[in-house]
Amino acid sequence: MGDAFGAVREPPSASRRVAAIWRRHAKVYGRSFWTNATPAVLEPLFMLASVGIGVGAHVAQTFNGLSYAAFMAPGILATASMFTAAFEATYGTYFRMKYQSTYEGILASPATVRDVVIAELLWCASKGVLYATIVGIVLALMGYVTTPWALLIPVFGFFNALATAGLGLLMTSRLKNIDSLQVFFTLVVNPMVLLSGFLFPVAQLPGPVPAFAMSLPMFHAVETFRLLSVGPDHVSETWFWACPVALVAWAFVLAFVGGRAFERRVLSER
Repeated sequence: MGDAFGAVREPPSASRRVAAIWRRHAKVYGRSFWTNATPAVLEPLFMLASVGIGVGAHVAQTFNGLSYAAFMAPGILATASMFTAAFEATYGTYFRMKYQSTYEGILASPATVRDVVIAELLWCASKGVLYATIVGIVLALMGYVTTPWALLIPVFGFFNALATAGLGLLMTSRLKNIDSLQVFFTLVVNPMVLLSGFLFPVAQLPGPVPAFAMSLPMFHAVETFRLLSVGPDHVSETWFWACPVALVAWAFVLAFVGGRAFERRVLSER
């Protein structure tokens, strides 16, 4: 496109295009921030209050030197960032793609499909940072976050949400209708939470189940947040140092696989 003097303007860089899409999502989300944020923050805290504190009052056993509520608290951080990203990368992206024609409008600009995908992943991960930080502050005020390493909670909230976002985009890329998302949450997301060491040590599970549970990204997220919240003396496994590394690795793998699959889906919808 030329200006009044006939000069040709350079198209915006990829980073600027991605940032513009990200800002668009943030602006839309900001219009209903409190409506969306209240359940996302209160639901995990209600879970901690009802199960961790309520049921925990009747549990005499300690878990790696922690009360039951303190044992659960890192899982609250992991689930807050995970569920936020899971809903955004499934229901959010599907609505933008099929019902709101958001991507169609974006792609009428210089933005590419890959810009859209990268922006979606970063947006989902950003929401994970937001809610991990908010819930982390609340847990710190309640006395469940006690180490200076807790300053890294937003960082790993990002990677936990990024891993979930990649998985969510992978699911969305294969959706035929939105009702199928119930299967994803019932058969994929919820079992990962239950097998994450959030509610009980996975080493207590029978047979090969602990090995399977420890291979899932959510287990590494919970152990990472436990390490950051209460320190290495209270983690579940002696190889705790590998959990943050595994979580970051899962984030990049799932983001790449899910992003590529979603990119093909958006191209097919054009």
